[in-house]
Amino acid sequence: MRTPLESVSVSAFKPFGTVLEFLPCDTGNFYIADTEPESPWRVAVFRYSNKEIQKIECHPTSKESFEPLHGITVLLVAEHETPEDCHAFILDKPVVLKKGIWHQTLALTPEAQVKITENLEVESVFYTYDQPKRVDLCSDD
Repeated sequence: MRTPLESVSVSAFKPFGTVLEFLPCDTGNFYIADTEPESPWRVAVFRYSNKEIQKIECHPTSKESFEPLHGITVLLVAEHETPEDCHAFILDKPVVLKKGIWHQTLALTPEAQVKITENLEVESVFYTYDQPKRVDLCSDD
């Protein structure tokens, strides 16, 4: 017996779960899916077009995953004790940040999107830089 192949759409997939996508009329930067009431967590799609950042954030008591979905993302990260010492990674595969890691995303394309998974209740701490941070695509060599 053959099973017909279907495209994932909101209506076709509704009996089985939630499609993580922005609707054309949606102007927000986050799409947050449902969670479980007993052990709350959230799955969100975050979209952005920023080419520089002024502040970075961390979650001292929880981990967070980032999964690339669309466009080219740069993930800026720094260890908790040294928020000024950023490392820039092309996000070309899913990652999970340790607790307390400073992080922020930049888009190298006109728009980029990542899927984020984290606890529903997250403590966020922010660090503001004196000067905006940008990604340098060329080396000085």
